[in-house]
Amino acid sequence: MARKSRQNAIAASLSGVATESVALPERIYNTAIYVRLSVEDNNYGAESESIQNQQLMLERFVSEQSDMRLCQIFCDNGFSGTDFERPDFEKMMDGAMAGRIDCIVVKDLSRFGRNYVEAGYYIEKTFPTMGVRFIAMYDGYDSLTDDGSNSMIISLKNLINDFYAKDISRKINTSLETKQRKGEFIGAFAPYGYKKSPEDKHQLILDEDTAPIVYQIFQWKAQGIGNTTIARRLNEANVVSPSLYLYQKGEIQKKPKNELWQGQMIKVLTDNPIYTGVMAQGKTKKALCDGLPTTKVPRSEWIVVPHTHEAIIDEETFEKIQQQKEQIRQQAVALRGKYDKHGKKENIFAGLLYCGDCHTKLVR
Repeated sequence: MARKSRQNAIAASLSGVATESVALPERIYNTAIYVRLSVEDNNYGAESESIQNQQLMLERFVSEQSDMRLCQIFCDNGFSGTDFERPDFEKMMDGAMAGRIDCIVVKDLSRFGRNYVEAGYYIEKTFPTMGVRFIAMYDGYDSLTDDGSNSMIISLKNLINDFYAKDISRKINTSLETKQRKGEFIGAFAPYGYKKSPEDKHQLILDEDTAPIVYQIFQWKAQGIGNTTIARRLNEANVVSPSLYLYQKGEIQKKPKNELWQGQMIKVLTDNPIYTGVMAQGKTKKALCDGLPTTKVPRSEWIVVPHTHEAIIDEETFEKIQQQKEQIRQQAVALRGKYDKHGKKENIFAGLLYCGDCHTKLVR
């Protein structure tokens, strides 16, 4: 009888151990991993900051947590952390809004974002309101277990990340402006009619396939032919448009939605003094360090360096075309005065009417 009681006691004890070892968490979180690498990190970052290593670390971390189930991985490669307009980040937030994701894991706060204000708002306001758990693995932050004592540390780290991004922005802007003033081309793609020299990517040389087309466009324009008419002639002659040309050469991966020439393309092309052998850059400016979004820079403030590459058209032809454009602009302003008295009457059709063939916006 004693033996049986002892056996029952042992069985009960083992049962308790087994129950404890397989105890399940109260909640399983549908977890998303978010990884990011900016262009600057791709060029200069340490190997530990690579997308693949970020992902492997986070996958291992999630797999070791009994209360997490990995449901999706989101990756923004080549996107800055200074804002949150990133494709996969937006997809992840859509999933959280729909309730498919209730836990987000990042390597550290800098991978999440380097904007102090927005990052703090997401962590302190947005995620708690949505019921989303947020974890920054290397920073040791878990919103589920945070009692508020880490708030100051998290805010300080976000602030440091913000200052770091602005410091990098300032250094990059200074470096790019130095190259521009030396007459070096810094654009991602060479202007239509040119290509980058194989020996020096900052030097432009003529593209034998497209330079004659550019020359013809300027000749037509000098004869007073309109932008839309020129575009139509090029399309009828099956001349490949600039964006489609880049796609065919493999310089861009995504095929353009509109493969045809449009009047706006002709306008932009014939506005560009680069075809006279002048390197004109700095036409737009975006500076995180100064808090500036992308803005147009007045023509008088462009960085212009003459005689940096071979010209396609002469300066006289270019100036003649600019004068013609100014006359047309003034005529258009005078004509609009008939319909838009004092410049205050709203055009109710603005942005609503499009050409049925080329799909460009119609103007009055």
